[in-house]
Amino acid sequence: MTHNPYRLDWIPELEGRDGDVYQAIADVIAEDVKTGRLKPGTRLPPQRLLAYTLGLNPGTVNKAYRLAMQRGLLSGEVGRGSFVRGAAGSGVSWPNENPYARAIDFCDNFPCAIKNAELFKKQLSALAATPYFAQLLQYQQNSAWSGHQSVAASWVSRCGVEAEPRNILITSGALHAGFISLMTLCRAGDTVLTEEFTSQAVKGAAQRLKLRLIGIKMDRQGIVPDHLECLLKSNKVSAVYLVPTLHNPTATLLSLARRKAVAKLLERHGVPLIEDDVFAPLLDEPVAPLSSFLPQSGFYIAGLSKALAPTLRLAFLSMPERYYQDALNNLRITSWLASPLLMELASNLIVRGDADKLIKDQRAEIHRRQTLAKEMLSGCEVTSHINAPHLWLKLPAPWRAAQFKDALARREVLAEATDSFVVDRGNPTHAIRICLGTPPSFERVKEGLGIIRETLADA
Repeated sequence: MTHNPYRLDWIPELEGRDGDVYQAIADVIAEDVKTGRLKPGTRLPPQRLLAYTLGLNPGTVNKAYRLAMQRGLLSGEVGRGSFVRGAAGSGVSWPNENPYARAIDFCDNFPCAIKNAELFKKQLSALAATPYFAQLLQYQQNSAWSGHQSVAASWVSRCGVEAEPRNILITSGALHAGFISLMTLCRAGDTVLTEEFTSQAVKGAAQRLKLRLIGIKMDRQGIVPDHLECLLKSNKVSAVYLVPTLHNPTATLLSLARRKAVAKLLERHGVPLIEDDVFAPLLDEPVAPLSSFLPQSGFYIAGLSKALAPTLRLAFLSMPERYYQDALNNLRITSWLASPLLMELASNLIVRGDADKLIKDQRAEIHRRQTLAKEMLSGCEVTSHINAPHLWLKLPAPWRAAQFKDALARREVLAEATDSFVVDRGNPTHAIRICLGTPPSFERVKEGLGIIRETLADA
C-alpha cells in the first residue's frame, strides 16, 4: 500500500504498469473516472504533494495532469487546482486554455488565428441597434426567423446546392446538423457507410445512436466508387455520410468525375446522402457538391465555424421537403433552436460582405502554413491540399501510429493518430493528422513541424 503522509484523498495505483509513469497516471485517472472512484467535480491532489507521495519529480505529475486534460478528463482552474470533468468515452481532446504556455497543439481542427476582433466589434455594435432586436430574444416559429432562413438558403446556394428557405434548418454547428440528419434517416441497428477514416464526432454520434458504421476504402483522391458499390450491394444501408471536400482527416478532395459516379450509385440504390461540406468555402476553385446531383435524397451541411470564426457555431442543413418536418422535430429535441442573436451576427457578416473578407484572410494563412509544411515535410508521405487546414502524414516503418503520437507528446507536440479516425479496426494504416490552424502563430507551426520531422528521423 502506498505511503500517504499528506493524507491525500486519491492516489493512483501504479504497481504492475509498464511504460512512462506520467502516461500510467493519466491512464489510472481515466479508469477511476470510468469506474466512479473519481466523480465529476472531484479535486485532484496538488501536483507537488502527489509527486512527493509517489516519490516522483513534480514535472512528471504535471505532465500526467496535462495529458489527462488533453483527453478531456480534467479541467484546470488557476489558483484552485485540477478537477474531474466526467466520464471520457468520446476520445475528443479539449483545446489548450493557453496555447502559448503548453504543448504545440496540432490536435484540434480549428481555423487559423487571424486578426478579426475589430470587425466583430463593429458588427456587434450594429447588432445592438437592430430595430427588431427584441424579436431576436424570443423563441422563433419553426425554430428560426424566416429572414435568417433566407440568408442561410442564399449561403447554401452559393456553395452550389439549390436551396429553398422553407427546407433549411439552422443548427448549432455542422456536428449538430449531422446528428440531426442521422436521427432523421436512421434507427438503432441501422448501417451507415462513411469514409474508412472519419471524425471522432461522426464515430461518437453513430455510437450514441447505436448505428453500425462501415468504412469505404479511400485512395489519394478520396473514396473509391467501386468499393462503395460493393458495400451498397452487400449491405442494407440507411445512409451514406461523407466529407468529400478537404476530407477530415485525410485532406483529400473528391474529383468531379468521382462525385458524379458516387451520386449515380446512391441514386440507383435509393440511399440518402449526408454531405458535410464545412470546408467548401476555403477552396479557391469550388467543386460542385455531391448533393447538387441528388436533389431528392441529399442532406447538405454548410457550416460557418471552419471558414469564418470558431465562435460562429452555426450550420445550415438543407434537405428534400419530405424529410423537413421530421428533421425539425429532431432539432427541437436536441436544442430547440440555434441562437437567433448569433445568427443575426452571422447574417450581417454574410450580407455586408465581411464573411468574404474573413474567408479570404483564412485562405491566405492556410496557404502560408501549407506551403511551410510541404517544405518541412519534403520526402514524407503526405496527403494535403493548399486550402486544407490539416494534412495526413503516413508514418514510415517501424513507426506505429500510437507509438509516434506518444513520442511527440513527450516532446510537447500533440497530434491525433489513426486510431482516433479509423472505422474498421483491421485497417493497417499508421498515420497522424496534423491540424495547422490551431497553433496561434506561424512560428509555433514551424517549431512543431520541426519536432515532427526530427521525431520521424528517430525511428
